[in-house]
Amino acid sequence: MPRLTESSSDSLPEASGQSTAAPATVHHTGLEWTGGATRVARLLASGMAETGAGVRLTCEVAEPGPHGEAASVLSATMVAPCGFGPQLAAGETAHIHCTGDWPGLLNAIPEGARAVITLHDCELFTGGCPYPLDCPALDRECADPCPRKFPHSRRVRQVKRLSLRRLGPTLVAPSRWLARLAGEHLGLPVAVIPNGIPWPARSMSRREARVRLGILPAARVAVFAAHGGLGAAYKAGSAWRSLWQGIKARVPQALCFAVGGDSESRDGDLVIWPYVERERLALLMAAADVLLYPTLADNHSLVILEAMAQGLPVVAHGVGGVPEQVAHDTTGLLVGPGDRAGFVEAAAALLADPARCRALGANAFASGRKRFTVERMIADYAKVYARLREPRPSSEEE
Repeated sequence: MPRLTESSSDSLPEASGQSTAAPATVHHTGLEWTGGATRVARLLASGMAETGAGVRLTCEVAEPGPHGEAASVLSATMVAPCGFGPQLAAGETAHIHCTGDWPGLLNAIPEGARAVITLHDCELFTGGCPYPLDCPALDRECADPCPRKFPHSRRVRQVKRLSLRRLGPTLVAPSRWLARLAGEHLGLPVAVIPNGIPWPARSMSRREARVRLGILPAARVAVFAAHGGLGAAYKAGSAWRSLWQGIKARVPQALCFAVGGDSESRDGDLVIWPYVERERLALLMAAADVLLYPTLADNHSLVILEAMAQGLPVVAHGVGGVPEQVAHDTTGLLVGPGDRAGFVEAAAALLADPARCRALGANAFASGRKRFTVERMIADYAKVYARLREPRPSSEEE
């Protein structure tokens, strides 16, 4: 069984003082601004830069930006996956968050380079699936052809495995769930460092947020949120309407926002918003009573953290790393995977109980402030970087 470690002040050595002369850490991601992996990369890079550490940021796809707090002073250099390795300077640490071409990027990194890989989904050890769900080929070699249409999935999976064994990178996962799964399939140790976000001193005033958004004080407000909105496959976007209809039938005074797609409309009390800036989403979450998150698969959701940071309880399926974020009946409600009827009942019961919403929301805010701050995440990764920069023992010392 591969070793599984969780980062804490006791599990990794203390970081030594960083100087501006130290070789940089190069954070690499696929998209320039959007996506959870990019947000984590930018939060880490910005936090490190503020301490005086050397930092560079590279990405593969340019996007319009900036978006809210992600707009740091750091600009990203465009680099193709196969060009990432050659542009690393001597002594620099590569921190890879995601890429559109894992085999090409891994093969381009020279042997002996210091490398950290954060697994934001399962793609590093599959033939292309971000989440394999119930794929029967996961525990074997991938099917060829792939039933989900990922090209050359068997060969891609083999190349990634061989490249990782050649490089010997430090692997990190934000959830214990993904760390266990990756360890089983790669046969390599995986550390656990939960994601973190900037945490406010206090959640926004619900009354003020509703005034700013024009929401009536007596409304019971639910929110769906995911990149892709109603079209978000892994977040069950296609089921949002039917889930909402079941909830609305039980809580007639309910109002719902579905956020994250590419269009804006309204269907009765279902308000559909496109992708919005993070500040706007935080305002909506502050005005709401519950986040509805019927995800089919997840690692360590930033959307859940954003809800907790606004004192918003979450109703979600207990899949992947979600139970490591949401404590059932303490900071939210967890429902069995695939139990849509149970999801509707749990969401309606919570939405109809304002006092319980407030209690669970307060617990969620306090729990997240202890466990999921960006400062804690940055400190944990700093220890990983410091350990990588320690002198390697010579063969005589070994």
